[in-house]
Amino acid sequence: MAPAAVIGEMMLPILEPPDELARSGARALGVAFQLTNFLRDVGEDLDRGRVYIPQEDLRRFGADPHRRVVDDAWIDLMRFEMRRCQDLYAEADAGIWRLPVSSARGIRAARKLYAGILDQIEGNQFDVFTTRATVPMVRKLTVVAGAAAGRPRASTPG
Repeated sequence: MAPAAVIGEMMLPILEPPDELARSGARALGVAFQLTNFLRDVGEDLDRGRVYIPQEDLRRFGADPHRRVVDDAWIDLMRFEMRRCQDLYAEADAGIWRLPVSSARGIRAARKLYAGILDQIEGNQFDVFTTRATVPMVRKLTVVAGAAAGRPRASTPG
C-alpha cells in the first residue's frame, strides 16, 4: 500500500503542512483511504479477477472472498481490516489537525466521509459481495456543509 502513502505525501505541498507530524498523517490517510476502498470494493474487484485484501490476512483468518460468503471467518477478517483502517485514520487525525485551517477543512471532510464507508460496511453486515457500501447523501451534505462553515474541532474526528 506504499503508493497510497506517496499520494498522501504528494498532496502536502498544496496543503502547506507545518511539520513532520502532518507528513506522517498524510501517509496514514492515503493508506486508510486505499484500504477502505479495498474493503468496499471486494465484490466488484472479484468480478474483475482481483483481490486487494492482503493475502496474509486472508490466510490468517481463513477467509476466502472467492466464495462470496459472509461467514464468521469473513466477519473476523473484515473487523480486523476495519480496525486497521480506524488506527490509520486516528494516526492521520494528528496530522490533519496540524494543517492550516483552510487545508484541514476539506481533508477532514474527506476523512469523515471515507471513514463513514466503514460504518456502512458494518451496517450491511459485512456483505461487500452483493451490496456496495455508500455514505448517504444527507451525511455527505452535512459533512461538506460543516467543512465549508469552518466548524471548529468540536466533534471527534470520526
